[in-house]
Amino acid sequence: MFNEDENLLAILGPTNTGKTYIAFEKLLNYSSGIFGFPLRLLARENYDKAVKLLGLQNVALITGEEKILPKESKYFFCTVESIPTNKVVDCVIIDEIQLAADYERGHIFTDRLLNLRGTYETIFLGSMTISDVLKKLFPKINIQQQNRFSNLSYLPKQNFSKLKPRSAIIAFNINKVYEIAENLRIHKGGAAVVLGSLSPRTRNAQVEMYENNKVDYLVATDAIGMGLNLNINHVSFSTLEKFDGRYNRNLLPNEIGQIAGRAGRYKKDGTFSFIKEVGSVDPMIIQSVENHKFEQIQKIYWRNSDVNFTSVKSVISSLKQFPITNLFIHKKNAIDEINFKTLADDKDIKYYLTSPVNIKLLWQISQVPDFEKIFNDNYINFLKNLFLILLKNNYKIPEDWLNNKISKLENFIGGIPELSIKISQIRTWTYISNHHKWLDNPIYWQEKTQKIENNLSDNLHKGLTNKFVDSSSRYFLDSYDKENIEKIEINSNNEVILDGIKYGFIHGFDIKLNKNSFSHSLFSFTHVKKFIRNMIEEKVSNFINAPEESISFGDISKIQFDKDIKLYWGDEAVGIVTKGSKIYSPLVESYNSEFLSSEKKLLISAKLQNWLDKEISSLLSPIKDKIDEDISSKIRAITFNCFENLGLFPVEDFKEYLKDMTSDDKSKLSKFGIRIGARYFFMPKLLKKKQIELKALLWLIYNEFKIKENLPLPKDGRVSFTSPIKMPESYWQSIGYKCINKFAFRLDVFEKIFFIARKKIKYGPFLESSELMNPIGCNSDQLKDILLFCDYECVSLSDTKKIYFFKTVKKNSNVRNIKKIKNNMKKTKKKTIVKSDPNSPFAVLEKLL
Repeated sequence: MFNEDENLLAILGPTNTGKTYIAFEKLLNYSSGIFGFPLRLLARENYDKAVKLLGLQNVALITGEEKILPKESKYFFCTVESIPTNKVVDCVIIDEIQLAADYERGHIFTDRLLNLRGTYETIFLGSMTISDVLKKLFPKINIQQQNRFSNLSYLPKQNFSKLKPRSAIIAFNINKVYEIAENLRIHKGGAAVVLGSLSPRTRNAQVEMYENNKVDYLVATDAIGMGLNLNINHVSFSTLEKFDGRYNRNLLPNEIGQIAGRAGRYKKDGTFSFIKEVGSVDPMIIQSVENHKFEQIQKIYWRNSDVNFTSVKSVISSLKQFPITNLFIHKKNAIDEINFKTLADDKDIKYYLTSPVNIKLLWQISQVPDFEKIFNDNYINFLKNLFLILLKNNYKIPEDWLNNKISKLENFIGGIPELSIKISQIRTWTYISNHHKWLDNPIYWQEKTQKIENNLSDNLHKGLTNKFVDSSSRYFLDSYDKENIEKIEINSNNEVILDGIKYGFIHGFDIKLNKNSFSHSLFSFTHVKKFIRNMIEEKVSNFINAPEESISFGDISKIQFDKDIKLYWGDEAVGIVTKGSKIYSPLVESYNSEFLSSEKKLLISAKLQNWLDKEISSLLSPIKDKIDEDISSKIRAITFNCFENLGLFPVEDFKEYLKDMTSDDKSKLSKFGIRIGARYFFMPKLLKKKQIELKALLWLIYNEFKIKENLPLPKDGRVSFTSPIKMPESYWQSIGYKCINKFAFRLDVFEKIFFIARKKIKYGPFLESSELMNPIGCNSDQLKDILLFCDYECVSLSDTKKIYFFKTVKKNSNVRNIKKIKNNMKKTKKKTIVKSDPNSPFAVLEKLL
């Protein structure tokens, strides 16, 4: 057929047959060799094993994200995609060769199956399902069938609560994995998590936690099915449906067998089951899994690997070439092919695609993995930018550009989603740094990116452990009969005391632990937490039944505005307030606590949300009320804007409408509590102390504004105050104030001053007076700022008093005349009589002087 090689060996069989062990031993019997694995994790695991036996200088590791290539290396442990095809070695081994039938990666495995050979021996490892294909391709191949060391048997359906220790639960959705892990944390003490998207370091740390019996349960995707040899007694499937990159489909029997086969190790028997939600399962499938008998693979994926880079068309033509046997399925539209076609059509790239070198570079860039799985224009734009950067910099990535991208990922703080995203991003740069021709200093960047990935992975492991492992789990109860634990006490300071040791103090629905005071007894610590858990359950019940008056924002003068705004139950913070869809509709969430179940947390959050909604509705009524649809559109617009801006809105946009407003319209606005000022619509009811403080908090929350100083607010109901703190204009307007030159004044009182000024100006220019200053509590200079804001001008007289006049078109001549009067007064130190029109502003000025 394709190859008449007589040195081909296939070692086939189900899981737990020792295939990898046999192949590893065979490899080391040769003076050189290549071992290709389906996962970076497995390549690294076997590389480490080989290093211990052969020494660092003799062993190489090659994966997309990691390259360790000593000059004297004789043995190469690789991912299948990264196998060097130009190496001549005695022995070549390809693991999980049945993946040649995989839709995404099959064509790579097929290429290695057909074209990669050891000088003396080539070995394929995998499932018996690939045997027919191998026989048809290579009639002289020697197939060695391995039988499983232990039995695998089916157990009736059971719930998670019935699962025994050393069990693995399988799910195919990250949210479902986390949900199951959380369930196990609550009821079983915790679980390790294994996902394909985790970095190898994080995955290893989670597996180690399980293997070292720190947890008794493992929650995993089908990533567990590829070569992870764990001490699992039982595998339970939470679903038999998965998304394979194209659509949701049911697992094939051989896929179930691959995963279920992880139960049992060496000669220890294993079991598998399905939870009740899975529904009925065909007995024939169960029998196939137990007996490891599955349908033979009929065809495998193939794509021409001899690509012609003469032109873009020649590349595409190479990829379109059809296989010469019906055993192969022509692989179309692989991710790298789609990327290449998309990029080659880009107008900014086409210009450079005139040489085989550039076309080959574009093909290499098209094969950069999408570790983030974003599948959108961002990924294509990233590849495009990478190509252009290389082309414009003599085929090298500038170190400043690369450092700018990578340095952003050196922040190792964050939650599980954030750290997972950062790991996927740094894995991209780790992959790129291993392409030596693209960097001037590849070793430096390999070490740097690997270090960042390791730090992120360690923090992600800690995050997963903290979230899904309860340190008071049943596992730590081994010393139950050996300990003599006194009664746990809670003193008046809410401190938790056991045998005279202070373990921490209760705060809200959590405990702040004093880690320096832990007893060496694991049980005592567990007993403390178990007691606290029961106590907090009771405390939650008390909170749920407590009167709503017991909830508050706390003492507003003590709120730290550079941190989250909290809600208090008595003196204890129990929740945080976050931005909602509208400024008057914030959201509340209970604090996270390992002592709170998801259900209790929801109940606490619901009670807090209900209190806050009522508080806003009560103090800021009627801004949350539905606006009557029967009123005119203009009145609705005014009302809507007032409500959306917490009771105050400039009249500027409605000036023309206000001239023709009917008394009926004014009456309707009045029913909403809205008053019409010269400059603002305002709601007097919302300008009281409690309302102002609540509105200030709502503004901070909605705008996610942080300040380290105390919030500028009026004290004791003052209508004005001096504020050295600079705040946005929207803040002052939200609380119903205006701030000019650090002097803040309430806008309803401002409207009163403005009204008095308008009455006075009817009779001409007027002097400042207590009538203008006393209501708002300002001095002469502050009054000047206020009246300037009202479009008045002023001139200071000899006795330091100021005279005000309205800004007009003839302002300049008026000012000159007033200044002339003032200068004459200075010269003569006598009252100057100015003869003018008795009805002019200057006639009034004469009387005043």
